[in-house]
Amino acid sequence: MSQRSDARRNRARILTAAEEIFAAESVAVPLQQVAERAQVGRGTLYRHFPDRHSLVAAVYEERLVAFEALAAEHSDDPGVLLTLVREITAEQARIPGLFRLIFTEGPGHAELAPLWERSLALLTRPLESSRAAGVVRADLTLDDLLMIIGMVYGVVTGPIGRADAAAVARATDLVVDGLRPRP
Repeated sequence: MSQRSDARRNRARILTAAEEIFAAESVAVPLQQVAERAQVGRGTLYRHFPDRHSLVAAVYEERLVAFEALAAEHSDDPGVLLTLVREITAEQARIPGLFRLIFTEGPGHAELAPLWERSLALLTRPLESSRAAGVVRADLTLDDLLMIIGMVYGVVTGPIGRADAAAVARATDLVVDGLRPRP
């Protein structure tokens, strides 16, 4: 049975508000702030998203769908992995903590686990393709990519405060240079 139109609108407003607040602050903000920004009551928020994990999962899934479309669009490009790494790291800077929550709690959490698996699948084929084309190092692994995502998260949340887009782009450039094969 499909949702009523007002329920769909409320859900969309909650997701938009969550994304805005998560981008401005972090995924750890009180959910009451999300409800207030969406102009819905707490009951409405919790009817759609019973806890923080379900709300974060819905926001992350939107990112994941976009990354999957990007990977499909660039599937014939030998540098598809580098394109994905750049987009993922830029998004990490935009919404701090979103990826960390999925990558640290995803494997053990029922609602996040499918997103974790889709994230691994998202990276696997581009990794194989870019490796086979010689665009990235032959010894690059999926675990290496997860470590890279964690390293960039360290830049985003580093001791100097939240890094700006330029600092994240610089860190990504340095990482991408390290992914390329050695001459």
